[in-house]
Amino acid sequence: MPMCDGLGWFFNWINSIQWLEVIKAFAAAATALVAFFALRNWRRQDKAKRQAEFLDALIEAAHTYIAEMPKPIILLEMAKIGMKSHAVLQENDDETDVTVRGAIAYIQKNGEQDAKRILEALEAVQPSKIKLKALATKGQVFNFYGYSKCQNTVTMLTWHFDRIEAFMVVTGSPTWNWNNSTVMARLKKVMAIDPSEIRESVQENNVALLEFASDTYKRIYG
Repeated sequence: MPMCDGLGWFFNWINSIQWLEVIKAFAAAATALVAFFALRNWRRQDKAKRQAEFLDALIEAAHTYIAEMPKPIILLEMAKIGMKSHAVLQENDDETDVTVRGAIAYIQKNGEQDAKRILEALEAVQPSKIKLKALATKGQVFNFYGYSKCQNTVTMLTWHFDRIEAFMVVTGSPTWNWNNSTVMARLKKVMAIDPSEIRESVQENNVALLEFASDTYKRIYG
């Protein structure tokens, strides 16, 4: 009879359970679990959305900046051609001295006018440059893999703006003391800026930025 007593106790225990309350408790737990996973999934989707939106904005800003840079580069190129045209080689002249003399002669004649045109072109580009740099700084909060590559790319792209600006400042004043060693060093530095090299660098960094964005999109969406 012990087995019968045990079974009787078990059935009595089963009958004593308030199954409605148990079901309610399990239902509440299941609802909470579903809500937890739903919230976690939503957060992942929201994070991916914000990351993708940032990348879209960064690429758009870079393309706007790149599309606006040709005019300053062309003006730089025209000024350099003008400098070369004023370099007259004389007997026993050193080639470097001739180039510098040609640059000075051109600056004294056309420097202010050229600088004004370059300044206008740079002022048109400046908002795009500021936006691009600001976005590149903001992107650090996302902790993207390999983001330093993206930052270096933006730094290189905007550096060319700064180089053209430096060229404008030096060549925009025909009254420099050309016998001053510091002035001469700055002149030679900006004379070394190569428009073709800038175009090539802009294109290379544009490709690098697109590659970073493509790789990052893949990591976001799998």
